[in-house]
Amino acid sequence: MPLLSYSRSYSPTAADVGHVIRVECKATKRVGGGVLTKTVDTGLVLPFPPMPPRRQMLANVNEERLTPRLRQIGVFRVLTYNILAEIYATRQMYPYCPIWALSWSFRRELLKRELQSYNADIICLQEVQGDHYKSFFAPMMEEWGYEGWYLKKSRESMGLEGKVDGCALFYKRNRFILKERYPVDFNELANDFLKQVQTEYDLDYQGPSMAAREMFLSTLNKMRQRLQRDNVAQITVLEVVPANNEMVARKSQSGPLICVANVHIFSNPKFPDVKMWQTNMLAKQLERVTLNRNLPTILCGDFNSEPSSAVYEFMTRNHVPLDHPDIQHPPPQLANIYASLDLEHNIGFASAYASVFGAEPEYTNYTGAISRIGCDYRRSLTEALLLVIRSLDRCGGLRMVHTGDADSVRRAEGTPT
Repeated sequence: MPLLSYSRSYSPTAADVGHVIRVECKATKRVGGGVLTKTVDTGLVLPFPPMPPRRQMLANVNEERLTPRLRQIGVFRVLTYNILAEIYATRQMYPYCPIWALSWSFRRELLKRELQSYNADIICLQEVQGDHYKSFFAPMMEEWGYEGWYLKKSRESMGLEGKVDGCALFYKRNRFILKERYPVDFNELANDFLKQVQTEYDLDYQGPSMAAREMFLSTLNKMRQRLQRDNVAQITVLEVVPANNEMVARKSQSGPLICVANVHIFSNPKFPDVKMWQTNMLAKQLERVTLNRNLPTILCGDFNSEPSSAVYEFMTRNHVPLDHPDIQHPPPQLANIYASLDLEHNIGFASAYASVFGAEPEYTNYTGAISRIGCDYRRSLTEALLLVIRSLDRCGGLRMVHTGDADSVRRAEGTPT
């Protein structure tokens, strides 16, 4: 049996395909000098699966619509990606996928290759596991010339430290300077919102009966349980570094500012009202940061929503009617509280995909859990990683990566990572 390596780790090569690898570990006793040996044989080394075809970059560029301000900002590339945290990559969720392909040690190398291939100036990731951010993403991105920050979900870790996911935002340090960052915790916003509702109730109904107040507080508690889903978002204000003489520019002048937000909206399809509430709260936070300064704003994320949803209508049309089915979804006793929401914003978002392609893509995510694939954006079809842009959408200078054809995805039983 040929010796392959003396190292503590070994990555199989093409020459190993079809062979079994024996791992041998030897420990020398401190007393007596004896040697203990333990060996483990692997299964047959499998050939590396074929890589998916490279996705085409399509452009919608109109030089005449490029304003002086947008020319000053320049061209940059943004990537948004739900990378699927290890804690969710289980056989129960993906029974059609072999266990080796779900393992983090395998997927992280594919993610590394893909992230590097896009060479984005700004990267927004969702479902980044806390321990993986520290041990993998942060050092890797720093080595590649990025800076960034991480915001984990509000809930506790799943068993071990770091076993909780969150959002991560990175930017190239030779292109941008961090000016401001705002963590958005939807659990905290839910508490603030319900405190305001209770205050207004106490003002409107002076001295209510004990029974009426207990019923109202019970409703608030149900509302809190419904709204608090541990999701988070990141809002970041970046200064664009002028292209000419980077170091001098940093000291002598300020570049234009842009706002980049990254969010992961609650995924459960049985709670469309919660998705809408979180999106509405995020829009309110973005308004506070951007409107007074008229900042060009890029919003990246996994919205877990379909084009027919209240979330999509709210983001792309600036408002959503209270009679939308998604908003009527909560239990009847909670409907009055939802009716008090101001479901509109003044940011003026547009979908980047629709701006380039003229329509939303046929899918943005596909899993083999449900075989049907079409244009109705069911969960098997999409989780709507939707990138929407304000101000920049009117420049006529967007380029987007094509999602590929549905037949290829169906044959693969899922979108590859």
